[in-house]
Amino acid sequence: MLQPSLKCINQLFEHAITSEPIGMGGIWQIRDFSPTAGGDTHCGYLLHSDGPSFLLKLNDLAKQSLFSSEAHGLRAIAATQTIATCRPLCLGHSQNYSYLVLEGLKLELEGNWYLAGQQLAQMHLAPAEQQYGFSHPSYCGKTYQPSTRDDNWAHFFAVHRIGHQLSLLRGQHIDAAEIQTTIDIVKDLLHHRQPPPSLVHGDLWQGNISFHQDQPVIFDPACYYGDPETDLAMSELFSRLPEDFYSGYESVAAIDSGYSERREIYQLYHILNHANLYGGSYRQDAEQALRKLLH
Repeated sequence: MLQPSLKCINQLFEHAITSEPIGMGGIWQIRDFSPTAGGDTHCGYLLHSDGPSFLLKLNDLAKQSLFSSEAHGLRAIAATQTIATCRPLCLGHSQNYSYLVLEGLKLELEGNWYLAGQQLAQMHLAPAEQQYGFSHPSYCGKTYQPSTRDDNWAHFFAVHRIGHQLSLLRGQHIDAAEIQTTIDIVKDLLHHRQPPPSLVHGDLWQGNISFHQDQPVIFDPACYYGDPETDLAMSELFSRLPEDFYSGYESVAAIDSGYSERREIYQLYHILNHANLYGGSYRQDAEQALRKLLH
């Protein structure tokens, strides 16, 4: 756990805004800071200055690519001009730390869930790239996500999402033949699904959506261009979002009748990711989900 001093925080902040001007009309002295809750990929601190507040994320130098990926995803979301996010201001490294500075929004857990669903649907409908994948390395939590471009959704998801996660589990009650069999099954199940590529958040659970002045804000993305149903599936995996969210979504974009058949396939990706990241009961959940798929 990183525990920098106020002096260290000010030095880092000064280095950050000097290296990459943040375009907020001033230079501020940080008067105090407080740790933020949540997140297992970094240490977070809310910085209180004599002007605006900022969110500073810190990690060791070896994890700098995580912050670069996060900033790229946040900028992609912001570029759709549909749903708010925590604007990335600058990132870099100094004093053995890698850092990412975000605008320090005051976030609340409850707000207008109907609007959140509408704005996510608008993001999914926003003009996007023509292929699945992403132009920048991305991560889901601490797990690298291949950004390989692909014209075929079934192949992309089966190989670059499910197959990649299974390769990380290889040797732990799963072998190469079983991996290939699973990939083939997922390809077959998604064979007729070829949605227009949409920008997806990639890790849309309740901990990654909040509200600022009643306006929805999404953050901690694992962005890529894919099937918007993957966001809906993740939003239902651990704790389904309030019903107003789904009503708002459907008021803008209809949910395909076949979604209920694909939901478990899309959720499998996150179950496997949790097994790889945390083990324990998540490993058992993954093995059970794979048995169900295979048999």
